[in-house]
Amino acid sequence: MRWGVLGAGSRIYAKSLAPAFAAVGHTVAAEARRDGESVAPYSDVLRRSDVDAVYIPLPNDMHADWIHHALEAGKHVLCEKPLTLSPQQTAEVFDHAETVDRVVLEAYMWPHHPRARRLIELSSVGELGTLQSGTARFSWPMNLASGDHRLDQRGAGALFDVGIYCLAPFLLLSGREPVACASSAVRNTDGIDITMSGWVDWGAGFTSSFHVSFDAPSTRALTVSGSEGHVSVPDMFVPGSPEPSDLLITGREGDRVEVCDGANAYAGMVQHFAAVVAGDATPVFGRLQSERLARLIQALHTASVR
Repeated sequence: MRWGVLGAGSRIYAKSLAPAFAAVGHTVAAEARRDGESVAPYSDVLRRSDVDAVYIPLPNDMHADWIHHALEAGKHVLCEKPLTLSPQQTAEVFDHAETVDRVVLEAYMWPHHPRARRLIELSSVGELGTLQSGTARFSWPMNLASGDHRLDQRGAGALFDVGIYCLAPFLLLSGREPVACASSAVRNTDGIDITMSGWVDWGAGFTSSFHVSFDAPSTRALTVSGSEGHVSVPDMFVPGSPEPSDLLITGREGDRVEVCDGANAYAGMVQHFAAVVAGDATPVFGRLQSERLARLIQALHTASVR
């Protein structure tokens, strides 16, 4: 697949996606960076006939518009999370994609690592019994005076930036729409959440809690508990080691450590995207999941505003 990148100056592209494209043998045919305040370089990429798909790691408030522009140009789209900043925008980009027969996917790499797949399998085969609770934390001490776009309306805060990592695993494990939620936030002077904690009821007795923060010690962890087993996943969102890594499992018969294969989750995501475009795979995290997540994030955001 031949890629164009809108926002090639982003950290996530340089650190993770550029190596992923190279690892799976995909070509980056064009990279666009903003020219001062001009976004003309992005449009130039979309006019190129040697670009099949675009990757969008722009500030969050630019996602929806540039997804639409890319679709209008006939390109498939892999867009960084959050896909958009509202459920309405999310539905609109998927509607547009279906109208022009193109693929849009949210760049959520977590399900494409063997350890994540094994965790989902443990639940799906019943080894954990009936799911009862989960916890997830993702925090680090950001420079709150840095002017980073995530600290203002362009990025919209911690929930939009990393909430997917603490919410989507349980969304995938439950396979259904949540029935209730609650949240509390600490906000900066622009009204943007720099810390949020909350709770989600996924129905059928399964609940999860989460904590995301730009103003706390670095922590990345997830646990899942069921009637037959408890799983702890250290360094859950790293996003998964390229080397073998552990799942710590406690069952009714005692404890065990299960070693999972290492992998490049970003490369797996890119390969999966190409397979979906080719019609050879069904999205692991597609329209249904992205829309459920967008509705949940909106509900948590609303609940946290006092």
